[in-house]
Amino acid sequence: SGSTALNDIAKIFPDVISGSADLHGSNKNYIKGGGDFGGEPALGKAYTGRNVYYGIREHAMGAIMNGFAYYGLNRPSGATFLVFADYMRSPVRVAALAELPVSYIWTHDSIGVGEDGPTHQPIEQVSSLRLIPNLDVMRPADPEETVGAYVGTMERQNGPTALILTRQNVPNLKEVPVETRRMGTIKGGYVAKKETGELKTILIASGSEVSTAMEAAKQMGDGVRVVSMPCMERFDRQSAEYKEEVLPVACRQRVAIEAGASGMWYKYVGLDGKVIGVDRFGFSAPGDIVFKELGFTPENVVATAAAL
Repeated sequence: SGSTALNDIAKIFPDVISGSADLHGSNKNYIKGGGDFGGEPALGKAYTGRNVYYGIREHAMGAIMNGFAYYGLNRPSGATFLVFADYMRSPVRVAALAELPVSYIWTHDSIGVGEDGPTHQPIEQVSSLRLIPNLDVMRPADPEETVGAYVGTMERQNGPTALILTRQNVPNLKEVPVETRRMGTIKGGYVAKKETGELKTILIASGSEVSTAMEAAKQMGDGVRVVSMPCMERFDRQSAEYKEEVLPVACRQRVAIEAGASGMWYKYVGLDGKVIGVDRFGFSAPGDIVFKELGFTPENVVATAAAL
């Protein structure tokens, strides 16, 4: 879905360029028909090309993308695995400080990477990126949220955006209207499932864990709300009225679910809530097994909420 969204946007905006640190095949961010960037016609490259082959040089990729953005002719994006984002952290910080509209496409976002093991399973990366001022970190839950994330990236003119995408397939949240998912993502957070009775519990999740929260809510009765929170930074910029509408202060029984470091979620669940996160390294096994063993199941969400 990330590839589809990028290519659709590239058809609309001719200034959009992409590139990868030797991972186009895995990141799925090649602009089809865009040609390759470079001064080597014998290799099929031209300076009109829209796909940059950065090589295995994440730091250099980030710095070159800043150069593109400073010049102002193009809207650059570049991709690698999320676990390698630390290699390019300094130019990301510069982009945020200089308010450059750069887009990072960081894929393979969690323990869902599976058999590649703990060296390639991000744990602290998403939370640590959220600490960089003026960097929007967007972790969409399904194809429609991914569209919203890409649109939000193109709308943003005063800073960079990180798109955090999964390796594994995720369910399409068809029970939520398309417009709700897209516009809710642009706002950073929204009600994906509204309670049908008196509100008792709020489940908050991002990315691939939203579908887990939705399944858990089906087992918990009519007093459960599910909030999808693809981007904390965007949600925090919303009005007080909107934030209260999504996360009513009166409801203190809250559980947050994200396959990454848990600490930052406590600003939403408070001292009375719980966070199902990952505060240890993962292990090598099929992704679904890793998720199950580390507690990312509807059953564990239900049990965690019941214990509040």
